[in-house]
Amino acid sequence: MNEESNNTKGAATPSLSARIGDVQDVVATCRYLNEAIFMAAGALMNIDATNALQAVSSEIEDRLLVVRDGLDAIREALR
Repeated sequence: MNEESNNTKGAATPSLSARIGDVQDVVATCRYLNEAIFMAAGALMNIDATNALQAVSSEIEDRLLVVRDGLDAIREALR
C-alpha cells in the first residue's frame, strides 16, 4: 500500500460531497412539489380537506428542512 491509498478521507470526500449535493437537490425538488400540493389544497371546496392537506404539507416541509440542515452539517464536517 502506498501513502495515497491510505488517505481515504482525501479520496472519498469529493465523491461523498457530490453525492450529498445530489441528495440536497432531491430534497429541494421535494420541497417544491410539497409547496405545489399545499397551494393546490387551498383551492379545494372542502375546508376540512384543505386544512388536513395543508397541515400534512407543513409537517413534510418541516422534516425536509431538518434533512437539508443535516446534510449541510455533514458536508461542513467533511471539509
